[in-house]
Amino acid sequence: MLKTGFLAAACRAAFAITAVGAVGALPVAASAAVQDEVAALTAQIQTAIITAQNEAAAAGLSPDDAAAFIQAAVQATIATSGASPAVASQALASARANLAASGQLSASGSAAVSSVQSIVSGTTSGGAPASGGGQSGGIPGASSSAGGGGGGGSDYRPGT
Repeated sequence: MLKTGFLAAACRAAFAITAVGAVGALPVAASAAVQDEVAALTAQIQTAIITAQNEAAAAGLSPDDAAAFIQAAVQATIATSGASPAVASQALASARANLAASGQLSASGSAAVSSVQSIVSGTTSGGAPASGGGQSGGIPGASSSAGGGGGGGSDYRPGT
């Protein structure tokens, strides 16, 4: 009887240790998967930037046109990856740091990464990018004050 009780207690302890170890490993595995995704996207973004910089230089594009060309390449890379905005933001920061440290990031490339980073940051902060067109239901392309609107309120007194 003593052996059975001891064996049961040992089995419960082993099960508890295994269960705690498995639960503790889940966040580590999830974290590693996210880090792998960031590392993979970082490599893709770096390749896109370097390739686009070289193509822009070969085409003789102006700095502004080169930045737009590089920005389009980076955006296409992120869109194709299907990564979340948080992963994309981390990958952009890593790609910028890696390329800047190795001396491979041009001024146009830096401007392009900054532009894409601000777009991605706008989507991670929960706010939608600003759009023109004034108030909802207003005149498309008009300023926000041209949207009409009814006025009113408790202190509104129409002229008679």
